[in-house]
Amino acid sequence: MVTNYFENLLKRDTIFKAENTLDINYIPERLPHREKELSLLSQLFISLLTIPNSLSRKIIITGCMGIGKTATVKIFGNMLHTTAQKRGINIKYIHINCRKERTSYKVLINIIRQIQINFPKRGYSPQDLLEVILNTLQNKNLHILLVLDELNYLINKDDDLIYSLTRMYDDSYNCPQRISIIGIVRDLSCLNNLDSSTISTLQSNIIKFNTYSVEQIYDILKYRIKLSLKEDIINDDLLKMLSEITYDKGDLRYGLNVLWKACKIAESKYLSFLSTECLRLANQELIPYSIHNLLKYLKQEKLLFLLSIVISLKNTKNASISLSEILEQYHIVCENIRKIPKSYSQLWNYLNEFKKDGIISIELKSKNIQGRRSYIKILDISLIKLENLIHKILEKKGVIT
Repeated sequence: MVTNYFENLLKRDTIFKAENTLDINYIPERLPHREKELSLLSQLFISLLTIPNSLSRKIIITGCMGIGKTATVKIFGNMLHTTAQKRGINIKYIHINCRKERTSYKVLINIIRQIQINFPKRGYSPQDLLEVILNTLQNKNLHILLVLDELNYLINKDDDLIYSLTRMYDDSYNCPQRISIIGIVRDLSCLNNLDSSTISTLQSNIIKFNTYSVEQIYDILKYRIKLSLKEDIINDDLLKMLSEITYDKGDLRYGLNVLWKACKIAESKYLSFLSTECLRLANQELIPYSIHNLLKYLKQEKLLFLLSIVISLKNTKNASISLSEILEQYHIVCENIRKIPKSYSQLWNYLNEFKKDGIISIELKSKNIQGRRSYIKILDISLIKLENLIHKILEKKGVIT
């Protein structure tokens, strides 16, 4: 007889009160230590409520990953929408992740399908879609707060759309302004790829999110623990340990993931509380969420090259490996699955993108070597776990079996 594991698990006590509140996509009712940023956003956008459609506000939010930028903006967007509804003002909040929607067409279709149900996906150019958006907003007397999260991915591919969205009403005189924009980027340097007039428009209001201190991380995790776990599951010493782990990673989502995993480990050991060992095991087993999120949106060609880097590093006893050795492994990987290898220049571009995303580091050496040679490292990520993760994603994409 087959064991029904679900029935066995359902009969056991759990240390969770609301497990979903530890999910990285969960947005809590309040964000400790982001009150100042919410207050500033409210001051900048108050005219959307006091004098509706009188102006189009453009804001850039910047700061490293895992410090609450997206969560703050989502809370603010819902707050603005709710307040507008109470006053009979038609404002819609639209949040688009530009890492996922990397072309102007995909971004515009996403906007339209949130303001006009059953809009056809094909048959329109980007310029046509812009006209449809303007007409729909006018006909519905609607203002949208458009959030372009991870805007740098769109800037790198399609800066014309940024120009069009930020200058939509330049040719009109005293007409209602129906689009306000918040762009979220990690690094302001990406704006340098835009033309000077667009840079001028976007740089007029920049909000910098500072990284959390270890004390602030402690407060935030304590709040999440109150939401998610039963009482007396984790003591203060362990919470301080978790706060330090999170601070070292610089990503609050990593801390939430470690906490959730540690709780699962504790339950698997039939413990009614978290131990130091549970926390250590959880920290060893996890790949940062930011890496998960990044890899699932990568094209298969880039994933195959990254897989080649991981395999090459696994097969060497050294901390780093030369690019030439990686290229040998890459051609073997491509040959095994009958894929045509990318050119050297394209692979070099991939390397620099991996470096920018914090997956690898690149060191150029010239001492005792004719010319310069590139050496690649992967820091702070388990190679075995990273290889397994890439394999799973490639299997889902149907690239490997």
